Amino acid sequence: MSAETYRDDPDSRIANMELVLDEAESKMVEGFNSMIDGTIGAYVDCKDWAKIAEWNFDTVYGGFYRHNDMCNMSLDKTKQKVLDATRDDVGTEITLNKLSSLKFILEAQQLNVRRSQLIVDTLEKKYKEIFGKSYVPVSNRKSATNSNDVNTAEKGMLKSELLKLVK
Repeated sequence: MSAETYRDDPDSRIANMELVLDEAESKMVEGFNSMIDGTIGAYVDCKDWAKIAEWNFDTVYGGFYRHNDMCNMSLDKTKQKVLDATRDDVGTEITLNKLSSLKFILEAQQLNVRRSQLIVDTLEKKYKEIFGKSYVPVSNRKSATNSNDVNTAEKGMLKSELLKLVK
């Protein structure tokens, strides 16, 4: 929307926000794909880097997943405020300004959830493309080390090597 046609009213602001989001979506997807390709995908084929690459992905994904979760929680709270306000109103309790404000907040949050969900979905698709499997949060993964397969001598040797590395 150009400066000449921009109006500072709630409906125009929401329309402008949606227009910007519509125009930015493909660039966002490209940007996230490029970032993951450059910072994580480049290391996946090297056995020595693959696990670190996956951990790095977890860090990136975790931050955006949490952001998306917070956006959804905020939207849910606003939906509850709308329900409370409209339920309690018998004609005089809620002002036109309050209704207008709730409508604007709700619509803006819905757009924000759309944006944050797009990021999470893009990261999940990229993970599947790079690692060849669906993303599973760290807390739900099977341990990479089976304690029955690691004997005490190997553990001792690794501990001493690690201690040398940190000195």
